[in-house]
Amino acid sequence: MKNFKFAIFDLDGTLLESMEAWSNLGRDFLSSKGIKIPVNLNDIIKPMTLREAAEYFQTAFKIKLSADEILTEMSIIMEAKYKNELELKPYVKEYLTILKNNNVKMCIASATPLYMIDAALRRLNIIDFFEFISSCDEVGVGKNQPDIFYYAAKKLKAEPSEVAVYEDADFALITAKEANFYTIGVYDKGFHDKRKNIELICDMYIESFKELL
Repeated sequence: MKNFKFAIFDLDGTLLESMEAWSNLGRDFLSSKGIKIPVNLNDIIKPMTLREAAEYFQTAFKIKLSADEILTEMSIIMEAKYKNELELKPYVKEYLTILKNNNVKMCIASATPLYMIDAALRRLNIIDFFEFISSCDEVGVGKNQPDIFYYAAKKLKAEPSEVAVYEDADFALITAKEANFYTIGVYDKGFHDKRKNIELICDMYIESFKELL
């Protein structure tokens, strides 16, 4: 691995053990309404956006809330997890400390809302490692397009080729690599079924940050 002076980190599934919480969000929401959970719920909603899932809950379970109201309640459930429960992946803090001691400028670029990211980073005492936090909401598109990576690189005052991007998702790694960033794939069980593909996509692949210590 080259010695980079700039790094863009994804949050969920990369630094934070949070993908299971997102996977279980539909179950948690329906449970809060006293609704019996279908055995195949995750298979049904996995391909959906949050709004599509909210609309599905509305019709399939005859919930007398608007899709926006369902989304608000789901956001409240997730915000509580970021504030109180979710933990760092092993060796994340140790690795970030090494990078900071080597004057690497770091930021986070995530699809998660900024207020949730901020809550988790402050509780876990790692917010000071990062120059800034960026959300896909700021650029208006997800990580299937390179806007968030270009936006973060510009704020870091770096060219894409000077920046290492750490991601767990295959589609985000493809986007970053095609945009000329150095890509480091991080294993997460949420993408276990795509592991082989991810290993082929990225410039470097790790199962744990311990490998980079």
